[in-house]
Amino acid sequence: MGDSGLVSSPDIKSGQLYIKLPTLFHLYIWPFALFVYPYIAYVYKNHLFSDEVRYLTYIASGTLNVLVWLIGEWNTRMYCLLTCKKSNSVGHATHIMVVPSKSGDNSSVEPIEKTVLPDGQRVQFSFVFQKKRYLYKEENKHFTNVTFPMDSSLTISDFKNSSGLNSAQEELYKCHYGRNVFDIPIPSFTALFKEHAVAPFFVFQIFCCVLWCLDEYWKFSLFSMFMIVALECSVVWQRQRTLVEFRTMSIQTYDVQVYRNKKWMTVSTEDLLPNDVVSIVHTKEDLGLPCDMLLISGTCVVNEAMLSGESTPLVKESIELRPEEAVVDFGDIDKNAILNGGTRVLQVTPSPFSKIKTPDGGVPAVVLRTGFETSQGSLVRTMVFSSEKVSENNLEKLYFILFLMVFAIAASAYVWHVGSQTDRSRYKLMLDCIMIITSVVPSELPMELSLAVNASLAALSKYYIYCTEPFRIPVAGHVDICCFDKTGTLTEEHMVVQGVSGLNKEEPSRLETLNNVPKETELAIATAHTLVLLEQEGEPAKTVGDPMEKATIEALGWSVSKNNVIVPPETSVFHKGKVQITRNFQFSSALKRQSSVSNVRIAGGNQRTFVSVKGAPEVIATMLKNVPRDYEKVYKEYGRKGSRVLALACKHFKNFVSESKVTDLTREEIESGLDFAGFLIFNSPLKDDAKATIQMLNNSSHRCIMITGDNPLTAVYVAEQVGIVEKPTLVLDKNETSKGTMEWKSTDDTVTVPMDCTKKLDASLYKKYDLCVTGRALSEIEDPNVLLSVLTHAWVYARVSPAQKELMIATLKDCGYVTLMCGDGTNDVGALKQSHVGIALLNASEEDMLQMQERARMNNLMSVYEKQINLSKRFNLPPPPVPPALCHAFPPGPNNPHREKTQENLTKYLDDLKVKKEGETGLTESEQSAEKRANLANKMFDTMAEASEDDAPKIKLGDASVAAPITSKLAVTNSVINIVRQGRCTLVALVQLHKILALNCLITAYSLSVLHLDGIKFGDTQYTISGMLMSVCFYCVSRAKPMETLSKERPQHRIFNTYIIGSVLAQFIVHVVTLIYITKCVYTYENPLDKVDLEESFSPSLLNSAIYLLQLIQQVSTFAINYQGRPFREGLSENKGMYYGLLGAAFVAIAGVTEFIPELNSKLQLVKLPFNFQMQLLFTMIFDYGACWVIEEVMKKYFRDNKPKDIVLRD
Repeated sequence: MGDSGLVSSPDIKSGQLYIKLPTLFHLYIWPFALFVYPYIAYVYKNHLFSDEVRYLTYIASGTLNVLVWLIGEWNTRMYCLLTCKKSNSVGHATHIMVVPSKSGDNSSVEPIEKTVLPDGQRVQFSFVFQKKRYLYKEENKHFTNVTFPMDSSLTISDFKNSSGLNSAQEELYKCHYGRNVFDIPIPSFTALFKEHAVAPFFVFQIFCCVLWCLDEYWKFSLFSMFMIVALECSVVWQRQRTLVEFRTMSIQTYDVQVYRNKKWMTVSTEDLLPNDVVSIVHTKEDLGLPCDMLLISGTCVVNEAMLSGESTPLVKESIELRPEEAVVDFGDIDKNAILNGGTRVLQVTPSPFSKIKTPDGGVPAVVLRTGFETSQGSLVRTMVFSSEKVSENNLEKLYFILFLMVFAIAASAYVWHVGSQTDRSRYKLMLDCIMIITSVVPSELPMELSLAVNASLAALSKYYIYCTEPFRIPVAGHVDICCFDKTGTLTEEHMVVQGVSGLNKEEPSRLETLNNVPKETELAIATAHTLVLLEQEGEPAKTVGDPMEKATIEALGWSVSKNNVIVPPETSVFHKGKVQITRNFQFSSALKRQSSVSNVRIAGGNQRTFVSVKGAPEVIATMLKNVPRDYEKVYKEYGRKGSRVLALACKHFKNFVSESKVTDLTREEIESGLDFAGFLIFNSPLKDDAKATIQMLNNSSHRCIMITGDNPLTAVYVAEQVGIVEKPTLVLDKNETSKGTMEWKSTDDTVTVPMDCTKKLDASLYKKYDLCVTGRALSEIEDPNVLLSVLTHAWVYARVSPAQKELMIATLKDCGYVTLMCGDGTNDVGALKQSHVGIALLNASEEDMLQMQERARMNNLMSVYEKQINLSKRFNLPPPPVPPALCHAFPPGPNNPHREKTQENLTKYLDDLKVKKEGETGLTESEQSAEKRANLANKMFDTMAEASEDDAPKIKLGDASVAAPITSKLAVTNSVINIVRQGRCTLVALVQLHKILALNCLITAYSLSVLHLDGIKFGDTQYTISGMLMSVCFYCVSRAKPMETLSKERPQHRIFNTYIIGSVLAQFIVHVVTLIYITKCVYTYENPLDKVDLEESFSPSLLNSAIYLLQLIQQVSTFAINYQGRPFREGLSENKGMYYGLLGAAFVAIAGVTEFIPELNSKLQLVKLPFNFQMQLLFTMIFDYGACWVIEEVMKKYFRDNKPKDIVLRD
C-alpha cells in the first residue's frame, strides 16, 4: 500500500507500511559482513600494498559502514530502506512511516499495534504518533484519528438521557481508546545522550576533532571535543529535567463514581472511557478532573489555572435547560458546560430536577475525551513535541552553506592539484582535502542558535512570560502587524459601573445612579447574571463569576447567597421579600446576550416570575415590544465616549411559573415581548501601559490594529485613546434602511459613503479617513480581492466573532505578513493559534509571581540538601548541617543549629519594637521602617515555612495557556514590547552568528589550503589559546540584552541576500589580501623555502608567527565589526563578556607584535620580529580592521533589506 491516502488526518501528510527485518538482514550489516570486509582481507592477503594504503582503506571502509548506519538514524526514509521492506497489506506490516504535515516536525517510524476485538473475530490495527492514536478503517482502507462520540452531531437529548456504558461497550471502548493516562516516558541520561550523539552536527563536530587529532593537533582537538561533549551533556540534562517536569503534569489517579451497567460503581480515573457517566464532586487541592466532560445537570465552580493559566474561579452551567432537540454546540453556546481535564472543582450544586441521582451528592457529567486527546493533553503534547527549529528559513540556510561549499571545494581542489604534483603522502593529502571541506560547514551553528534562543527564553521568564514553542521568539523580531483584543488587553478587565441611561423621556441621555433607578430596572440588574456563591472549607464565602457582573451587583448593593438567592440591601423595596434565580442562560458571543428567570416575592405580595435580559443594544432591540424613540441615539452617544453599553430588558409572566415548571420554557418564549429597562453604562479604563505600548509599536515600524467583539463606536473611541487611529474614522456596516447594501458612516453620523462590495476600496477613502469594519460587514463581502483590500486598510474591527478573528489572521498570513495576536486566551483562542506569534495575557499579580518564585527557590534548596543527605548516607557519613535558609523546615537538634538562633533573633527584634511602640505615642521614621522590615521578615518566615509543607504543589501547567504558544502571566500590554524586543535581539544574534561563522569558515578554508601549502603551521598552544578566547566571544555573542525601547529601524531577517553575502565576501577578500601582503613582506626578511616539507612538525618561524598574529586580529575584527548592537540590543562595549574577550584577543595580538611581554611571546611560540616588520604588521592589522569596517558600513547603508512592508505605513 503506497503513501497516497494511507493516513487521513490534518496532522499527517502521508504514510507507508513496512515490515521490520531481523537485525542481521539490515543493509548496514550483511553487505559489509559478507562482501566488503572479506574482500578487503582477501585483496590484502594476495596483493602487496603499502601500509599507508592499507591503513587508509581500513579507515574508509569503517567510516563508510558507520556512515551508512548513521544515515538511517538521520533520515527516516533511509532507515526504512536499510532495515525494512515495503508492505502492501496492513495485516502483514509491522511498522508505518509517518510524514507529518508541519514542516518543522520530523518523520517517524511507529509500530503497528494489533488488538483482537471482544468479539474474537476482528483485529483492530492502530499506531500512536506524538501520543495521538490512529485507527485503521477497513471500509476506507486508511488510518484516521480516533473519533469520539462528541465528534458526531449529537443532540442535547443524547447526553441528557445517557445511561452510561454496558459491558460490551466497555470492552470495545477499551480497545478503541485505551486507558485514560498521560504516559510520558523519561529516558535515562545514557539513552538521551545516545540520541543526541548520533545527531548530524554532533557527529560532524566529533569527526572534525578526530581529523585534527590525526593532523597532530591533539591538545586543541581534545579541548574542543571536551567542550562539545560537555555542552551536549548540559543540553541532555536540561531535556531530561524538562521531561521530568512534563511527567509531573500528568493527572494523579483517584477513584470516582461511574454509572455503568445500570448501576453506580467505583472506578479508577485511569479506566474512564468516552460516554461514561461520572459523578463530579469537589476535588482536593492536588487533584484535577481526569478528562474532558460535559456537565449534564447542576452547576460547578472550577479553577482552570492549570489549563488556561487563569486563577479566577469560573461558573460552569449544565446543558440541563437546553432544548433536547438542539444539536450540542461545543464551540460556543455549550462551551460553558465543558469541564476540561486538569481543572479543579471548587464547588458543585446538584439540580433538584436531575434525572440522574448520584450516590455521593455530586453532579453528573458525560466523558467526552480521554488521555492525550483532552484539552490538557493537547497542551502537554504541544510542549513535548513542539518543533525545535529556531527559524523558518531552513532553505535559505541550505543555500547559504552551499554557497560557502563552493569556496571549500575550490580550495580543496587547489590543495589536491598542488599536492599530487609532489611525492606527498596521499593519505595526508586526502586528510587535508576533507578537513578543508568540513571546515566550511559551521559545526557550531546549532549550538550557537540554541544558546541564543535559550537566552531569550530565560530573559522572558523574568517578565513572567513563558513560551511552549521557542522558535516563535525570533519570528517576533520581524512582525509586521500587531493585533490586539480590546477588553482585558488594552483596557482593564474590571469595569466600573457609571449608571443607567435611557430612562428619562425628557432627557434620554441622562445618567442615573444605580440607587435611583425604577424597581424593574433594579431587579433586572440584580438578576441578569450568572454569579454564584463559592463556599470552601476554611475560607470565607465569596462571589465568583464574570468580573463585569460582579462589579454591577456590588455597585447595586445586592449580594449573592446560597441556592441562587439574591439578597437586596435594606434600602431596596425588595428587602423583606425574596428573589431567587431559577434559570440562567449563559452569555454567548454568538447570540450576544444573557438572560435569567427569577421568582420574586415582595413583602405582603404574591410571588411573580420575572425575566431579565441584558446584551448588545442592537440585539435587544429586536426583542422589545416597543423600541424607545431615542434608543439608537443614546447607546451610540455613550459608545462614542468609549463606554461599554449593555441594553436591559425585562418582563413579568402573567402567571407564576414554579421552579419545577421553568425548565419547560423555551428561550424564545422567555426572550420575547420584553420591556425596555435602560442602558447599563460601564467605563473600562485603559491599562496604564496601553497607550505607551501602542505608541512604541507605531514608532517601530509595526501596524497596530484592534480586533474586538465590542461595539464599533466604543472600539473606535478606545483606538483613538491608545493611538491606533489618528484620523477621522468611518465605520463599515450594513445599511439598515436598504437591505443588502453596506455603507461607510462616520462615528457622529455626519458622513455617509456607500460601499460597493464588488470593487476594491477607493484610495481617496483610506487616505482621508481611518477605517473600522464590523463583523456583519465582513460576512457580506464575498469577493476575496475586496476582502483583502478591506483587511489591509482597516485599523479597527468590531463586533467580530471568534471565527472571524481567526479568518482575518489567516488571510493576513496568506498575504505574506508576519502577524502577532495579543488577547485574553478565551474568546481569542483561534486567532492566537493562527497567528505567527500568539500571546495570551493572564491575570496573575506580581505578588503571586514573587511568592511562586520564592517557593520554587526553597524547593530547589531542599532538593540540593536532600541530595547531600543521600550522598552522606551512601558513604556512611553523618548528615551535613541544615543550611540557615532551611532551618525552619527541620526540627531543632544538633544538626540544625540555626533554627533556635534564628527564631530567637526574630522574636527579640519584634519584642523590642513592641516595647518601643507601647512606650511612645508615635514611632519615628526610622522605627517605622524597622517595623516594616520586621513584618517583612515575619512574612518571609511564614512563606518559607509554607514552602516546606508536604502538600507543596508540584510543577503544573499553570505557566502556559492552552490558547497560545506564548503566555504572559501578568495582564500588562507591555508584554508585547518585551517579546518583540527579545525577538529582535534574538533575530539579530542569529543573523550575526551566520556572518561570523561564514567568515571564520572561509578564512579557515584559505588557511588550510594556500597558507598550508606555503608551509605555514600553527602550534598546538597557539590554537588552544586563540580557541579559548574565541569561545568566550561565541558564548557572549548571544547573551546581549535587548534595548529598553524599540527602534523605527527593523532588523535584517534574511540570510541569503546582497548585504550579507556581499559583506562576507568583501571582508574575506580584504583578509586574504592582507595575508598575501604579509607573506610577501616576510619573504623580504627570509628566503622562501625551495621545497616545503608538509609532514614536518610545527617549528616557530617569522612566517608562522606573523600569520598567526594577523589571523588573530582578523578574528577580532570578524566579531567586532559584524556585531550588531544598538538600536536592537546592547552595544559591543555594553556586552562585557564579549567586549573583554575581544580586548583580550586584541591585546594578545598587539603584545605579540610589539613584544613588550616577552614571556607571552615565548608561551605562544613566537619568534622575535624585526622592528621594521613589526611596524609593517601593525599597520597591516589596522588596515585590515579599518577596511572591513568601511565595507560593513557601506554594505549596511546601501544594501540592507530592513524596510517595513507597505501595510505598516499609514496611508
